[in-house]
Amino acid sequence: MKKLKTVVTLTSAMIILFAGVCFADTFTNRQTNEKLHGYITGRLPGSAQSARQDGSSPKSAEAEDGPTSVFTQEKGLLKLNPKEWEIKRDNLGRNNKVIVVPLDDAIMYEIETDAFEKAIAESSQEGPLFILVEIDTPGGRVDLAQRMCTAIIKNADCNVIAFVKGGKYGGAISAGAAVALSCSKIYMTENTIIGAATLINKPKEVNEFKDRKYEDVINEKFSSAWRAYLASLAQQNDRPGLLARAMVDSSIEVVEVDQGAKRLFIDPVNKKPGQQVARTWNKSGSLLTLTAKEAVECTMADGLVDSREQLLGQLNAGDANVVTDKKIAFARKELQIAKRRMDEIAKSLDLKIKQSKYPQPAPKFLSILQGARSDFENLKTLAKKYPDLDMDVKDIEKVLNSIQADYENTSRETKRRN
Repeated sequence: MKKLKTVVTLTSAMIILFAGVCFADTFTNRQTNEKLHGYITGRLPGSAQSARQDGSSPKSAEAEDGPTSVFTQEKGLLKLNPKEWEIKRDNLGRNNKVIVVPLDDAIMYEIETDAFEKAIAESSQEGPLFILVEIDTPGGRVDLAQRMCTAIIKNADCNVIAFVKGGKYGGAISAGAAVALSCSKIYMTENTIIGAATLINKPKEVNEFKDRKYEDVINEKFSSAWRAYLASLAQQNDRPGLLARAMVDSSIEVVEVDQGAKRLFIDPVNKKPGQQVARTWNKSGSLLTLTAKEAVECTMADGLVDSREQLLGQLNAGDANVVTDKKIAFARKELQIAKRRMDEIAKSLDLKIKQSKYPQPAPKFLSILQGARSDFENLKTLAKKYPDLDMDVKDIEKVLNSIQADYENTSRETKRRN
């Protein structure tokens, strides 16, 4: 539980750190006025984050000394110091390509989260116009969703846009809403929803606490941190933070009031005299879930589209080469293969257990023990490589030690008798 709290805190801090980095396409030397066109492929250790120059981007941050790896059309791969170059987002140096990263199932497995992180990082290195995360998920584990959000936030050198599409789950729900909010833009099809971002941990973490009152206190602390985290995700892209909080906490009420030309989303208790309520967005007792139309109306989303093709057209990428990253799909298949292998080993062990219950000649019994040891060694290998299989390596090692002891005792007894 402490680990989850630390992840929430650290990731929130990273949002602040990376909110002002730039998406670079045109580089102008501040002294010589030399212009280069390209894209950042990676920041070297000690490198700085540079200020974005496009007006729609988050607040800028001061650049610091440090090398940045940049691929340019004119000179190939270079190392530039952001202090010496003005960097402007204009797509002139990018490849006419859009990379699609599908997020189309529950966020429950580390292997798929690893694949998502790699997909975002490696896609950025290819210099596409932008990365399109296509979302249709019921949500899942908070810790894994935060890793996905961090991958997007840290990917400061390429736009990551969320496309909440229609499908099996109908939108960006629960932890999926957090992933969408971490993107610079959100577009939704009309039949989708976003919200209901309840806190879900791994069951074994929650069940550690037998004292219900103590558990409630701990869960409230994490819920508070999760509310703040979603609010920070929303606010970094000028979305109403209170609406994001209402997606987590059913006790939060949100009304919209007009203050001149500015729209404000506030708790009703904070309404000032003279302010008129334009709309009630959430009442106490329900988690906020927004339809696509509502999400656009309250500025949580940036637009409604009918399809990916229409979205690409709106983003001036209608003629771009669209490439779908398959890392998550491959990871899903790999885990399925590992699960089948685990089941096969379990069946093999079950047979050996049944055989060991009957009197066996010593050589046969030793052979059964050797086979069981081999099966458990294979399980140990799977457990280490695939945490999603939920096998405890320490428990497996205990069984292996027990099998080894039985094998040695049986061997000694057989030799003594002979």
